[in-house]
Parts: sequence; structure tokens; C-alpha cells
Amino acid sequence: MKTEKENAASPVSEGELALINGYSRKKLSEKDVYVFSVNLCDNEVDRDFECFSLSALTELAVLFEGKTGIFDHNAKSSLQTARIFKAWVETDKTKKTTLGENYSVLKARAYMIRTKENESLIEEIEGGIKKEVSVSCSLSKAVCSICGEDMRHGKCNHIRGKNYSGSLCFSVLKEATDAYEWSFVAVPAQRSAGVTKSFKKEEFSTQDTLEIIKSANSPLSLSFEQVETLKNRIAALEKSAEDSKLYRADLLSEIEKYAHIVMPTINQKTFAKGFENMNIHELKELSKGLREQAGKIFPPEPQLKPFTEKKRTDNTAFKI
Repeated sequence: MKTEKENAASPVSEGELALINGYSRKKLSEKDVYVFSVNLCDNEVDRDFECFSLSALTELAVLFEGKTGIFDHNAKSSLQTARIFKAWVETDKTKKTTLGENYSVLKARAYMIRTKENESLIEEIEGGIKKEVSVSCSLSKAVCSICGEDMRHGKCNHIRGKNYSGSLCFSVLKEATDAYEWSFVAVPAQRSAGVTKSFKKEEFSTQDTLEIIKSANSPLSLSFEQVETLKNRIAALEKSAEDSKLYRADLLSEIEKYAHIVMPTINQKTFAKGFENMNIHELKELSKGLREQAGKIFPPEPQLKPFTEKKRTDNTAFKI
């Protein structure tokens, strides 16, 4: 999600200051803290073809209170920079999600201590540079939008991101169990927010991703995992194609050699060129047939074949 510039520099109320002091060991005054608002996550379908249910957002609002803000989900304590002291869900009935539901967003208020070290960070937040954030949390269910089964328990065969009879398949995240942290990131997963779910994600196979692309009838977005799957598949195909090219060249060379033995009067270069459009299986069969024919013409004999005297059938040995 994004930090909210319009509220970033708003005065801290006495009630908010009391909530902040609930987390501090010393009493902090308004001049000691920098307070800003942030949208953590919403109920829109994201680039991973997942969305939070309204009930999950409500549960996360409780779980995210008191959670620390870091950078890029790096768990080093030295990167702790802010802390959420209040979180709630807001629903905008005038705004609809792509699924036609009322748009709901998990909002939060966070604070950091004003120090010389974080002056530049505060300036970047105020200037809209440090803007996108991503959350790390745990949810127990990922329900298929098509069949209603949990997509992680093997009962659902639908593929996220694919259309079924005109309906997009995605998973609805339900039953939040924990919230870990939230981070400033450069590229969040949600189009208007950043979401990093910590439960075990469904692995996308290459075939799954290709099915999504084939079934698309409009522009689509692929998740990071899907892009990596395709990149790895392309690399493997390029390696396989190079190996196949070398093997094909060897087969054509064999065909030319054996054809020269079987049909010595034919121009072998022209003969071999006629088979360049054959597939590997066809070339293997042709090479095998020519090799067998060549073997009949010139049967292979070992170089160290032992000498055996031929048995005489006449009596020439007794002639004087």
C-alpha cells in the first residue's frame, strides 16, 4: 500500500499520543515523534491473483497494532524504523473493486522517533519517495473463487489467473492468524498496495502459467513467481535447442556418410540437404536404415581378427 501524504504531517492528538506512550519506556511528547498514516492492504485482487476477505482485513487490523516497520522484509533489528499504534478497516461504498465489491482497505497510524539519523527518511516520506509498503502476515485459508475449496489442500484443480466460463480464478485469503511486520518496498505485489503473504504459496508450474497466457483475452499481469518460472523454462528450452542442433548436425553427417556407401553415384550433399526438414525421430530412422545397408555392403571386421587357415577341399597339396 502507500503512505498517505495528506495525513503524514497531521498533528498528533492526545489520544494518539497516549497510544504511542503505551509502547515507549519513557514518556514521549508530540515534538519527539513523527506520525504518519499508511494503507497496509485491501480487498482488491493483486498480481498473485489473491485478495483479502473483509473479515481477514478486520482480523489483521487487531494483529497489526504494535507491529514494527522495517525495509524490504529484512528482519535485522537495526532496520526497525517505525511502529504501528493504531489500525482499522475503512470501506468506501462509492468505490468498487474489479469484482464489484465495496472497496475496503486496512489503514494504520505509525510513529517513529525524530532523530538526526532518520531526518532524511522523514523527508522522503513527506516528499512521496518512500511511499509503497508491503505486509507480512499469516492466513490459514486460500479459498478458490470458482469452487470454494481451499487451493492449498489438493481438493481444487483450478489455476489462479485463468478464466473459467468468463470468471477469473483467484484465491480469497481468510482467517488471519498472525501479523509479523510491514516494510517499505520499491515494488509491492498489489497494484495499489504491497502484500507479502507468509503462508506457503501454491507453486505455479510452467504448464499452469502457459494455460493462463493461452486463455487470456485481455492484458494480464503475471506474478514474480510466474515470471521466474517462465524465465527458467526459456533457459532450459534454449539449452535443449542447442543440444538438439548439435545432435541433428551429427545425424545429417552420418546420413551423408552412409549414403555415400549405399549410393556412391548420387551427389551426397544434395542428398543430405533433402532431409533437413525431417524431425529428429525421422532422421534417426533414416540413419539407422542407411547404416544397416552399408553394413551389408562392407561388413565390419575386427582389425586383430585371428588368422585361420582355410580347410582344403581338394588334393592340390599333394601335387608335385
